[in-house]
Amino acid sequence: MQLQQKLHELKESFLSSGRATPEMLKIMERSTEDLRASGIVERALKVGQPAPAFTLANQDGQPIASQDLLWRGPLVISFFRGVW
Repeated sequence: MQLQQKLHELKESFLSSGRATPEMLKIMERSTEDLRASGIVERALKVGQPAPAFTLANQDGQPIASQDLLWRGPLVISFFRGVW
């Protein structure tokens, strides 16, 4: 299954579940439109486009450069937003 198809199914499942109130849906729709209006879609990386080099802190707070990791092989980045 393609990612876009899976995301669509998850969205439809959420919308039909009754878990979101109409007010919540309006807020989410407004936020999505605000993001689109900001120009973020045009600035986002396209499929297959390489990410620019970056440096982030690892789990111990030490800086790690993406270029250093790429020397070892393919790089996967996971964003964890913390406790929800």
